[in-house]
Amino acid sequence: MHGRVFLLTLCVLTVTAGCSTRGADEGKTILSYTRWGDPSEMESTRELIAQFEKENPDVAVRVDVVSWEQYWQKMKTAVVTDTAQDVWLMSAAYVEEYASSGHLLDLMPFIRADATFKEDDYFPYAFDAYCFAGEGDAMRPVPFGQGALYAFTRDYNCSLLYYNRDHFDAQGLAYPTFDWTWDDLLRAAKVLTIDFDGDGFTDQWGYGGLEYSRMARVIGGNTMDLERHKSTYSTPLVIKTIAFLQDLIYKHKVHPPPTIRIHETESFVTGKVSMMVSGVWNIRQYNTSEYLWDIAPIPVDVPDRKRTMSGGGVAHCIYRKTRNKKDAWKLVKFLSSDLSQRELGRSGTSVPVLKAAAFSEDFLAPFDCPRKESYNAIWETFKGPRAPGTYSKGYLVYTRHAQNIMDGVWRNNRTPEEACRMIDEKTDEVLREHYPQTAGTAGGT
Repeated sequence: MHGRVFLLTLCVLTVTAGCSTRGADEGKTILSYTRWGDPSEMESTRELIAQFEKENPDVAVRVDVVSWEQYWQKMKTAVVTDTAQDVWLMSAAYVEEYASSGHLLDLMPFIRADATFKEDDYFPYAFDAYCFAGEGDAMRPVPFGQGALYAFTRDYNCSLLYYNRDHFDAQGLAYPTFDWTWDDLLRAAKVLTIDFDGDGFTDQWGYGGLEYSRMARVIGGNTMDLERHKSTYSTPLVIKTIAFLQDLIYKHKVHPPPTIRIHETESFVTGKVSMMVSGVWNIRQYNTSEYLWDIAPIPVDVPDRKRTMSGGGVAHCIYRKTRNKKDAWKLVKFLSSDLSQRELGRSGTSVPVLKAAAFSEDFLAPFDCPRKESYNAIWETFKGPRAPGTYSKGYLVYTRHAQNIMDGVWRNNRTPEEACRMIDEKTDEVLREHYPQTAGTAGGT
């Protein structure tokens, strides 16, 4: 979903962003809408907006689409200058920042007035990441229905184990199952790590990708305590996960070291690596591979471990200063309607949050992989107990610190314990800046 720089302007019109206005020529309400995305989503966006305008002939929508890398700088500037668009795509990583600053409209009044809305039509916990009680610095996350809703969820994604079926078949290996543990993954990775020409250099790696946070969350290892606003990297399950991945590089030599530069997504597409943990949003891109591949749940550390569900997705929010709240809500609702959700399911970039669309024949219809019988890996992932949230204000800053510190682990320059202690210290510094009254206090240290 996050890609290179792409800019799409559906119509050229000068509009005061964040303010729905009456176009003198068109005689219509003009709504501005902004989102990030890649080329695979652009055509469907055009078609959906055209359909919305057909169903709402008194409304015209002006859309611009930018890259993930540029998006948040754009929105940060827009809210400061009161030029934000009426409707935007929102990430759970940033919603608290914008909601607590008063930039987002509470959508619960619209939902309560909508007789067609049924919570059971959506995946469990689908809206929780965007729900908060309180205001400003006192804002805190709450379950759906117990506070304000600052964005309406569009999709519901998760991470999975991707594996190259052709590689497994060539070595006579059984495919990964729901019961797989890290030991099973390691055994397969050893067989799949091959120097085909005997020149002393590995040509095919059994495993690629160092998604430690996703693997840790599956087994209940959480990196953040949102109630106390405190980093929790230095906990046994998080450290255990990082140590396992470090051992894949240096002890077992089934994962390429950082001195061998490979792009994780491209390495799976080209067959350079046989397995990796990645999000469902990469399904479209992985289907460009010449290899057959499939999906399975992320393995757990021990056989009796119950998986924790850590699904979530992006959402649409409404700028609080929009001049036409009702039409903006119509657009938000349309973008999560059955028609829009089915188109999203076909895209191979997200799982629709609407269960009827996710379970329909439209879901991943254009693609050969994964096999339909493997979709259950997604649905079973959604059934696990809900993992605690990990997003808070300061997300961009403290994740950059974590990435820099973790680089030392992957280069074998520091231990997982050292890295986790350093990340906790850096993250807690950032959290104290954003939550001076509560960080590290509630419930002890």
